[in-house]
Amino acid sequence: MLILIAHGSRNPRWRTSVEGVVDSLQRELGPGTVRLAYMDCTPPTLLDVASQAVAEGVSNLRVLPLFLAEEGHVERDVQPLVEEVRSAFPDIAVEHLPPVGQHPEFREALARIVGRTARDPAGASREAGWEEDVRPKPGRWGWWAP
Repeated sequence: MLILIAHGSRNPRWRTSVEGVVDSLQRELGPGTVRLAYMDCTPPTLLDVASQAVAEGVSNLRVLPLFLAEEGHVERDVQPLVEEVRSAFPDIAVEHLPPVGQHPEFREALARIVGRTARDPAGASREAGWEEDVRPKPGRWGWWAP
C-alpha cells in the first residue's frame, strides 16, 4: 500500500483539495491502493493510517511525502513518523520514498506548467484545464493555517 503524507492544515478547504486528489487516485488505481496521512494539524496521522492498514492485513507500506524537497519537513518531521511506524510494526516492511518533488516526472510536469505560464500567463491555466483561479484568496487563511 502507498501512503501519501501531506503537511496538513486546519483549513478544511485545503484538506478538501488534497483529499480530492487522493480520491481521484483511489478511483483510478483501486480502493486500498493509496491512502492519505497528514504530518501535522489534522488526522489521520501516519501511524493512524499504518495501524488501519496492518489491521486489514497489509504487510508492505510505502510512504511518499507530498513535499518538494527532502530537506526541512521530510528530514525533520516525516522521517521520525516513519520510524515511529517501523517501531510500532517491526514485522511490516516500511519504505520511505523520496519526496514527490524529487521525482523526474514531477519536475518535467512542473517545467511544462511553468514554461506555458511564463510564455502565456493568461492562457496557460485555461490550456491546462483549470476551471477556476486556484490561488489562495485573501483573508484569514492565506497560504497557511494559524
